[in-house]
Amino acid sequence: MNSSISYGQIKPESIRLSVFNEAIAIPSYKLIKSPIHPGILVGIDFFGKFKNHWKQTIGADLSYYYHRTFEHAIMLDATYSIGYSFKFGLQPKLLTSLGYKHSILTGTQYKFESGQYEKATNLGKPQVNLKLGFGLEYPISEKIAVNIDYRTMVVYPYAPKKDIPMVPHSIFGIGAIMKLNNTKKLNQ
Repeated sequence: MNSSISYGQIKPESIRLSVFNEAIAIPSYKLIKSPIHPGILVGIDFFGKFKNHWKQTIGADLSYYYHRTFEHAIMLDATYSIGYSFKFGLQPKLLTSLGYKHSILTGTQYKFESGQYEKATNLGKPQVNLKLGFGLEYPISEKIAVNIDYRTMVVYPYAPKKDIPMVPHSIFGIGAIMKLNNTKKLNQ
């Protein structure tokens, strides 16, 4: 992949789409945690570099998940990945991202006012998230690859009034990557 910067203009190199399962959990060998808390991710890689089988990308992700008993969340993240492409196409990679998470609690919220509980407006809570993980990518054509990844997300602030400043989440996703630039193959 060559850089996508041309005369100060940013052109996306690839689009990533995936579905995932989110869980409030520490990282473990159990990839899919139950019950399922579904999510969807749309990502764009803006910059890419491919040299000596090593591939690096910088991009952005927009994602949403629904945790039935806890929250809805929308996230906007800046992403970075680095991976090694074997000659047969498989690419293990390390993933990282840093971004904004807006969470809205599920259920009815109440506040205690004038000696009684009343329904409260819940506009959600802004948070910072950091994700670290690993993934596998495999091209199925010159322009499309399938991927699978496992990420751990740490969210801050979580519940500082209860002495819980941050909380870990596990995210397991499956998706596809589509190359937009017609001049190069997906792993070049």
